[in-house]
Amino acid sequence: MWIEDQEPRFGRGEVVLVVVIGLAVLHHVDQLLRADGGGWAFGAGLLVYPALLSALLLCGTRPWIRVALVSLSLAIFQSATMFVDTPVEQYGTWARGASSALHAIGKPNLLGIASPALGVLSVTVSLLLTAATALTLVLLTAEVRTLRRTGRTAAAATLVLILLTDAGYGWAARSTDTSTLARMVVWQGSDVLDHQRFPARTVDSRPPAFRFARAPGADRIPAQTVPVRDGGSVTERDLETFLRSTGTTAFIAIKGDTIRYEAYFNGYRHDSTFASFSVAKPFVSALVGIALADGHLGSVDDPVTKYLPELAVRDARFGRVTLRHLLTMASGLADLDPYYDPDLRAVALRDTEVVEAPGRRFHYNNINPVLLGLVLERATGRPVSAYLEQKLWGPLGMEADGSWSTDSERSRFEQMQTGLNARAVDFAKFGALYLNEGSWQGRQLIPREWVTASTRVDTTTDPAPHFQYNWWMRPGSGAPNDYWAQGNHGQFVYVSPGQDVVLLRLGIEYEYEHWPELLAELARRL
Repeated sequence: MWIEDQEPRFGRGEVVLVVVIGLAVLHHVDQLLRADGGGWAFGAGLLVYPALLSALLLCGTRPWIRVALVSLSLAIFQSATMFVDTPVEQYGTWARGASSALHAIGKPNLLGIASPALGVLSVTVSLLLTAATALTLVLLTAEVRTLRRTGRTAAAATLVLILLTDAGYGWAARSTDTSTLARMVVWQGSDVLDHQRFPARTVDSRPPAFRFARAPGADRIPAQTVPVRDGGSVTERDLETFLRSTGTTAFIAIKGDTIRYEAYFNGYRHDSTFASFSVAKPFVSALVGIALADGHLGSVDDPVTKYLPELAVRDARFGRVTLRHLLTMASGLADLDPYYDPDLRAVALRDTEVVEAPGRRFHYNNINPVLLGLVLERATGRPVSAYLEQKLWGPLGMEADGSWSTDSERSRFEQMQTGLNARAVDFAKFGALYLNEGSWQGRQLIPREWVTASTRVDTTTDPAPHFQYNWWMRPGSGAPNDYWAQGNHGQFVYVSPGQDVVLLRLGIEYEYEHWPELLAELARRL
């Protein structure tokens, strides 16, 4: 019975296997031309070549080993496509002309071109490679005469599963504007390229642009060291080397009204757009203070139900939650982070729950700024991004248009807890505005009293000494009057009034646990 199976032959399975090897080589060449080192090009994916070649050379002499080798290759291809080198990244890297992989952001492809057509071709080769490998597995399994019917059925089911998985991914890729699940599948975890994925409202700049004075040599960081904590010890490290090694994308140091240092790393430049994540929250806070001064809002102690009466209809306890509670993260609401939800208004009004009395406990909760955004939208009668444009973006003389990511094209509500995107220097201007107590070139853009209330250590009205109106601070440290905005993946706008300094650090990831401490020391050394 084994004699017939062991006779070498070159059947349909082998023909398709040759096609698979050809597609694998094309996909590998695509990886090399994209120059991002991503996916399986330089890692475990190299195993597919000996596996596929061995399966081809064995022909019919070792049917079970051949099936196992093709199965291994299929697992590698499918895993890479779904989790490591996704079709979205493949297309984006070609379409934008530079890598969209986190470890190689902004690195240009070897052809030096931006081509959506090559992006489509890259994705097509990748998907065909997976489908052809699955088909090969079915055909080779069918040729094994000693394999029982159930085994062949299982192989055919594998092909169907692969095709359904790819079809499901295709649905998800086309449904990211309407489905939370689709976003989780395609976009996976959040990263600093999210501003390229979400729809957004433009925040227009207007001339003339304000430009800081520049110290000599500000375009490069000099050979200066900073104290870096490593376990229980602190060592002095070269600043530029440290910034580059920690995934920093932008670093700006401003003393007074002069840029002392400005540097960009890891594929970013002065004119790059940066995602802010929770650095957006102090902008929301500033707009609340401005809306109070404009008369759109009555008082920071107004109940949220004054502006969102639907909440009171659902639960009368919302009437005890004030705007101040939302600003200080002491609202008593259940934790809710609808980052990928395509309708934030519905989530805020439908899914929020009161779980404890407000004002008793600090609890960082992303639904708080979403509710504040709804209040601002209704009170001012315009999108929050339009109010930002009128009250801050234009008057600050931002160098370039910004954008505020929205939940979806249909809803068009800004992601108040995150999603404000701009040049690094324009984020630094916001820090400089607070350093100057809300005054900018002779105009009081934010009430001075609001800036003071937002950034002082005070537990008379809320329970947290380290957090006020969406700003963080360091009571009990060597810099108790310093404060900062902080966003996911390591975004910081650090303000040191005592040193007359604003520091901005933006990055791909944190890569270091003690940024506020380091920035405080650097502010003292400028």
